[in-house]
Amino acid sequence: MEIDYGPSYAKLGLQFQYQWSTLLRDALKKHGITDAQAKAICGDFAFDLSKLIDEAEIKADGLSYRPVIAFTEDEETLLVQSAEFDYHEAAYATAAAAFDKK
Repeated sequence: MEIDYGPSYAKLGLQFQYQWSTLLRDALKKHGITDAQAKAICGDFAFDLSKLIDEAEIKADGLSYRPVIAFTEDEETLLVQSAEFDYHEAAYATAAAAFDKK
């Protein structure tokens, strides 16, 4: 399996972030949360989850691990987050986009 740290990851990462924001938006609306409240909650959640993805260190059995989100089209090449891409930098804008009227 090949590992690719190329620029195509950022587009996929932002789309993934947008999708989790829309899932949370829809769940909040389903439970009667106003749009203004839902937008604020989605932004805060997207930022916090993004910081966890970008900076978390999970300790287990005396070792440290970092969560990684990878994408694959063909299961032969994994697109992996490069050091140039941070989820938290776009979190509020991406979450806000989930509330834009199309």
